[in-house]
Amino acid sequence: MSSLQIQTQSECQSADPNNVLSFAVESSRFPLDSSMRIVFTGHFNGFSVEVRSMDEMALLYHMGCFGKGSASRSKPRAAHDYSPSIMRKRQFLKRNYWYRKFVNQDGKPVDKLLTDLDELVAKIIHDSRKKTSKDVIDLVSSDDSECSNDANDFVAQEHLISLQQQDKQDLVVIVPDSDSEEGNYFENLKPKCCVNRIMVQEKLLLTLQEAFFLSYGLGCLQVKDKGDTLLTIEQCWKLFTETDKKFVPKYVVYHYFRSKGYIVKSGIKFGGDYVLYREAPGVMHADYIVVIKCDEDPFTWVSVLGHVRMATTTVKDVLIAEVVEPLEQPLKMPEGLNWYSVREILLTRNIPVTINEDIE
Repeated sequence: MSSLQIQTQSECQSADPNNVLSFAVESSRFPLDSSMRIVFTGHFNGFSVEVRSMDEMALLYHMGCFGKGSASRSKPRAAHDYSPSIMRKRQFLKRNYWYRKFVNQDGKPVDKLLTDLDELVAKIIHDSRKKTSKDVIDLVSSDDSECSNDANDFVAQEHLISLQQQDKQDLVVIVPDSDSEEGNYFENLKPKCCVNRIMVQEKLLLTLQEAFFLSYGLGCLQVKDKGDTLLTIEQCWKLFTETDKKFVPKYVVYHYFRSKGYIVKSGIKFGGDYVLYREAPGVMHADYIVVIKCDEDPFTWVSVLGHVRMATTTVKDVLIAEVVEPLEQPLKMPEGLNWYSVREILLTRNIPVTINEDIE
């Protein structure tokens, strides 16, 4: 038998008994002198804000573990790391299949092609209305036999290219696939150095909450829209709230825990909204799974038990963050965010152990 215990969290409480959201966030890494303050540049891509400069990516992630590398698991690749990456043969053939199918004779950049999502989605919708699958563009799956049939021809073409004439960033080490668990994979491992025709540019992707915290909370980020126009704080607020309908409660909770010194990351793979780290994600695991609760959101015991079981499995605690809105909506935002407050509820699952002792 297990018992569910609900208690308010003591170690995460701020000095303010009302837990009013604080916006007096100052960091020793950002000098008070505006002439010495570093200002990063981010570009809004429709769903997040991306930082494209390699030096800014490395510095921004180092200062607070902000964002996620687009071609990495978390930390973006070093700015001057030119060592060849390791790639499976299947993935290598898949990328070159995309190169032959979607890149024209002029060598149109793939990164530019992937940014034209509106035109691509419109074509897919138009082709799907024909009720035939032969004309529908499929970016994910393709005929493996088609890729495998061209494998020998492609490898032969790669050997014709002098690897010494290529930039180190264009080289990739190809290793065989490991579809079977039988045998020793490393016994017959024969890696090959080939030219990577499709270069995926590494970018630091910031969530809307991270971008607005850096821009409004710390004042170290300037955001540009798709037209490369610099946005003001009010324009960023309007753009982000229109993009994400729940941006306000998400940002209130994000700013609240960031102000306490936690590193706040997405908790979608743990069934929550955020996860909280005391140290860098590469140093230690997260301590809490944050679930945001708003007044209009239904909260059932079934969902609570699901969150608790997930937290128990991953050795974490569930932290319910209830966003308390002001009685009267502020007339001007985002200055009115200081009227919001956050109430914390810590959920723990205690499993009592009964020890039967024979009494003589």
